[in-house]
Amino acid sequence: MRPEFLAEHLGATMRGLIDPLALRVAALEARAPIPGPPGPAGPAGPSGRDGIDGKAGLRYLGVHVAGKTYDVGDLVTAGGSAWYCGRTTTGDPGRSPDWQLMVKRGRDARAARDERGSER
Repeated sequence: MRPEFLAEHLGATMRGLIDPLALRVAALEARAPIPGPPGPAGPAGPSGRDGIDGKAGLRYLGVHVAGKTYDVGDLVTAGGSAWYCGRTTTGDPGRSPDWQLMVKRGRDARAARDERGSER
């Protein structure tokens, strides 16, 4: 065997052994999982509400109406504050754990102006 062919053959063989090891070392150094071959596709998930996944965004529905059914992602105002609906509910914001306070009511501008004595 000619020396240049032998060197080329050994180089290719060594690269075939070293390249996967270099990837493993890089993954360990980065503390990342070692990439493997992709697995088979999983089963299809359940259909979403109205053909969407139900997380299309937030919907502002205005002032809260007692007894009305609200869904996840609905936003309402109640008592001057803004509330986010975390679960389908007919409960009232501030009284039901299904609502999360987003923006708390502040002082009224008129009351703040009266406290200062005049408007700046």
